[in-house]
Amino acid sequence: MNQERFDQTPHNIYDDGSSIDIIKLFKSIISKLWIILLVGVVGAAAGYIISESTYIRQYSASTTLAFMQTQYVRVTDYSETGEADTYVQEHTTFYTQDVVNRYQRLLTSDSMVSKIKTALDAQGLSTVYSEGFIRNSLSITGVDGLAGFFVISVSSTDSGYCERALKIVMDEFESYINGFDNTISISVINEPTSPGVSNDSGSIANAMYGFIIGAALVVLIIFFTVIVSDTVQNMDNLKAITGAKVLGAIPVIEKPNGLFMKKKVPSGSLLITDEQKVSFSFVESFKAIRTKLENVYTDKGHKCFVVTSTYEDEGKTTTSVNIAVALAQKGKSVLLMDCDFRKPAVLRAVGVKSDTRYGLIPIIKGTSTYVDSIKFIKSLGIFVLPTGGVSLKSTEVLDAEKVRNVIDQARKEFDYIIIDSPPTHVVTDSLVIAPLADGIIYCVRNDYAKASEITRTVDEIRGAGIEIIGTILTMSTGEENNRYYKKKGYYRRRGGRYGRYGYGKKKGSYGAYGDYGGYGGYGGYGGYGYSSGYGYGSSYGGYDNSYGGYSGYGGSGGYGSYGKGNDSQDNQKRS
Repeated sequence: MNQERFDQTPHNIYDDGSSIDIIKLFKSIISKLWIILLVGVVGAAAGYIISESTYIRQYSASTTLAFMQTQYVRVTDYSETGEADTYVQEHTTFYTQDVVNRYQRLLTSDSMVSKIKTALDAQGLSTVYSEGFIRNSLSITGVDGLAGFFVISVSSTDSGYCERALKIVMDEFESYINGFDNTISISVINEPTSPGVSNDSGSIANAMYGFIIGAALVVLIIFFTVIVSDTVQNMDNLKAITGAKVLGAIPVIEKPNGLFMKKKVPSGSLLITDEQKVSFSFVESFKAIRTKLENVYTDKGHKCFVVTSTYEDEGKTTTSVNIAVALAQKGKSVLLMDCDFRKPAVLRAVGVKSDTRYGLIPIIKGTSTYVDSIKFIKSLGIFVLPTGGVSLKSTEVLDAEKVRNVIDQARKEFDYIIIDSPPTHVVTDSLVIAPLADGIIYCVRNDYAKASEITRTVDEIRGAGIEIIGTILTMSTGEENNRYYKKKGYYRRRGGRYGRYGYGKKKGSYGAYGDYGGYGGYGGYGGYGYSSGYGYGSSYGGYDNSYGGYSGYGGSGGYGSYGKGNDSQDNQKRS
């Protein structure tokens, strides 16, 4: 069938025309929730500490007084006989709120303040209070709804002063007022209170404000980051930006660690064969990609793919290795080539120590052969052709005729060829090697490279006349990875995330050399049931002569050599 299996028409994922992706913003806030809470707590602690360290207790003592005015009125009462009876009647009224300002002025007048200061000085106190200090400490206020009732207060940071000053006011103020109006009388309604703290430190309120301000600041930063960021967040976004088929999304493997459960990058490679380290959805994602690549082969006959990305650290090598392993699990013969001469990572990813005697560079130099340089990784079921060293002149190396001959020979002997290449936006190596393949598989890490940089890289690829077979969203946190598995009860979560540039951070043992089989005889069919294929080891025993001999596996840590003869059962091994 030549039916097109993918919709290639880009579409806008923001159908409502909104310039802000609310879902992206919400997910960003949720993913950074621990930072928001942490900064909020720090802000709350800062607010509390500042409030407590700057807090000064203010004391206040007060009394409630009733101010009354007494007037005597002469009253004449005429009887029925016309005789007049004259007498004096006492008339008492309460002062209204309108006189509060007058009393405040009298209470803080120079004369009254001087009386209070003189009385305090006479007590022989060690502290000398200035008139300005005394004046600022005195106040008089009305009682709401009650005419003639007033509260006289003395406030200060010195509780003893409050008590003494209020007592002096009680003794002196009535006689002082009567000097202006002798009709005024004062009655004590509430006795003077003991000095008490009249102000609050505000520590709790300031701690809450600090938390809100700190958390809001982080949310604001996230908001502006989302607005200005222009990265790929999901498969729809990836399709809209690249205009290419999306082969799948590889979920990030997260491992909470530490007090705040921060996600930590695990050491070592992430392989679909390691079920204790990777999740079920991680494995199934590569199986889905494998199916789509098989469809590409069925439709177009494409079998040789270059895997690249925009920048490094996008999981390109991890993707290359796992695609090769997934195809091998289907019974396909797969050759994984490492063409990243600047930072080769394939051998490290599959757990094999590098050997500069064998690989593409030694083949080009003529110090090794195509047959000797290919390794079979028994644990993964794939064949690997490493770089055989590091070269800064990788563009010139890849442009050599011998590289073309290697790929042409591999096409005849393998079902699929997966080529791991450098990031296209960084160096042009992938554009040099891609014309020798059938197309490019383009890896894009979730929320990493800017859309403009991805678009520019895609334009460079297409401008070179290279077909993009499809794109893969790596390290995806979107629900498209896990929605199905969660609903069906398959989903489980383990491990960490992708290692740097396709492999883990730690440098340590790489494991034993992969035992790889000998080269099958050219007579009849070689191993895997294909002509000129690669045979299995001698542990499988000899088979019918029509299939050609099977050369033995290399010993532990050794390499099995390629069988040279037809129908030979035992081939020489190289240690």
